[in-house]
Amino acid sequence: MDWSTFTFDHFLQRAGHGIEFEIFRYLLGTMSTFVIIWLGLSHLLRYRKIRKPTPRARQIRSELFWSAMTVLVFVGMDIIIFDAAELGIFQKYDDVAKYGWVWFFVSIPVMIIAHDTWFYWAHRFMHLPRFYKLFHMRHHRSHNPTPFTAYSFAPLEAVVEYAFVPVGLMLIPIHNTAFYIVMMVMIFKNATAHCGYELMPKSWARLPMLGWLTSVTHHDMHHERASGNYGFYFTWWDRWMGTEHKNYLERFETAGDWARKADAKLAAGPALVPAE
Repeated sequence: MDWSTFTFDHFLQRAGHGIEFEIFRYLLGTMSTFVIIWLGLSHLLRYRKIRKPTPRARQIRSELFWSAMTVLVFVGMDIIIFDAAELGIFQKYDDVAKYGWVWFFVSIPVMIIAHDTWFYWAHRFMHLPRFYKLFHMRHHRSHNPTPFTAYSFAPLEAVVEYAFVPVGLMLIPIHNTAFYIVMMVMIFKNATAHCGYELMPKSWARLPMLGWLTSVTHHDMHHERASGNYGFYFTWWDRWMGTEHKNYLERFETAGDWARKADAKLAAGPALVPAE
């Protein structure tokens, strides 16, 4: 790359592409989750609502503000990444024939597994007492999360979250389209993990392979207790490292029982007081 081309117009062009991509990705993941689950399916899923209180508008406004800050951080780092890509330090490519179609499809789960490893250990790092307030406490202000919690980060956490992108692109060859698929999987997983409704059937968590997948309850417990259940896509790091909450499976299977009991109590009517 000829660095003389890094002009103000070049900067604006890069920023424009970054803003377009990051805002589109964030809104597509969070708004679709909010509209479909919170507005469209909330009644159908009422017996899978994990916790009683529904976050208020004030929390959502705060999450949108900090999400906007995160988008700005991501855009700034996008500008650097786009230019670094032209220097050839990343293994992102355009021609499928370079590695073939098999690797095109294999590279997607490989990148997702790599991201899960990054997320687990970065997440644990940000929970260390000396770093927690600086990096991660803002995210945990959303004690009972919403889909918009997905990007509600302090700026330093946004940098840590984004840092996987250049690291992953340096280590793993991936086609541009496959990379964008991974990025979309990230935001949809992030938004649904914070939606507050358990979306998996009750039997899944105890099945040998499906139990590897983190459920909404898995991450919701992390927000509830601000510890443990650090994994993003998979439960294996938490299970290997002993950081999964001991009663996770029970909580998963009983998600929404409070709503079922409340409806049953309401249907039964007021308790009769014996006459004196």
